Amino acid sequence: MKAKWMRELFRFSRKERSGIIILLLIIFLLIVLGKVIPLILQEDMSEFPKWESEVNSYLKSVGNNNTIGRTLHPEIFDPNNVDSIYLINMGLPLKVVSNWLRYLNKGGRFRDKEGVMKIYGMTPGLFEQLDSFIVFRKRSSTTVTSAEISSSIKTQFPVHRDTLFRKKAETIGSTAVKTIELNSADSLQLLEIRGIGSILASRIIRYRNLLGGYYAIAQLKEVYGMREENFVAVSPFVSVDPSGVKRFNINLSTIQELGHHPYIGYKAARKVVRLRDKIGKYTSPDLLSSIVATDSLNRLLPYLKFTP
Repeated sequence: MKAKWMRELFRFSRKERSGIIILLLIIFLLIVLGKVIPLILQEDMSEFPKWESEVNSYLKSVGNNNTIGRTLHPEIFDPNNVDSIYLINMGLPLKVVSNWLRYLNKGGRFRDKEGVMKIYGMTPGLFEQLDSFIVFRKRSSTTVTSAEISSSIKTQFPVHRDTLFRKKAETIGSTAVKTIELNSADSLQLLEIRGIGSILASRIIRYRNLLGGYYAIAQLKEVYGMREENFVAVSPFVSVDPSGVKRFNINLSTIQELGHHPYIGYKAARKVVRLRDKIGKYTSPDLLSSIVATDSLNRLLPYLKFTP
């Protein structure tokens, strides 16, 4: 009985046998075509590497020309009183802008044009285009008067350029940069900052709510979609009030509350609660170091409270 069942299982009808034969023929033809087609088209494909090399050499020459002949559109400016948007709008590379602002944010100050020339990434060609537009204000004064800058312009530009740049010169040093506090700003206020659109503004607020507030401007880099060039452009126009940070009690928080925080996550949250149930209350961050990674723990500490 069992042998008969096995024979029935592997027995095919006439139509089924015909279908199998046709399927095998199709597979055979596809294999043959796969071997033959490359031989037929070999002559045409042999020219492709030559064409590709010509294109690559052209793109390389274009890239070199763009690097060497980068054209700026500068205006009269004080190198100690500029922001990222101003420098980017002049056409400076992002690398130079980043190094420029990093130097100023650390308390550095340009005393002469040679200091600007020494910025990392500043090429002789770029500096040559900026040289005639650099004007230094006096250190003892808080603003630059239009008379001072006009006098400097007259020594560096022909008379017909004096009229062209007077309006811009009168505003240098007198325009205060408006900053927006991240922990109290709404989406409309964030949209006032150039470089932040509606999507990025909503993400900044959403991430602020997840964290419990920002305690450092650098945390904006963690926002999804915040690229380095966006951060460089935005950072001069935002500020942070650490008193707006919402702290939570590590001894009273549930797994869901802990896991929801970006610096902990659910996997570490379960370990935190499990250890808390075992030892009692946390009294210092030391006990968390075996559960939470060091870099995450350092970022997390401003949000923690260890009171019973």
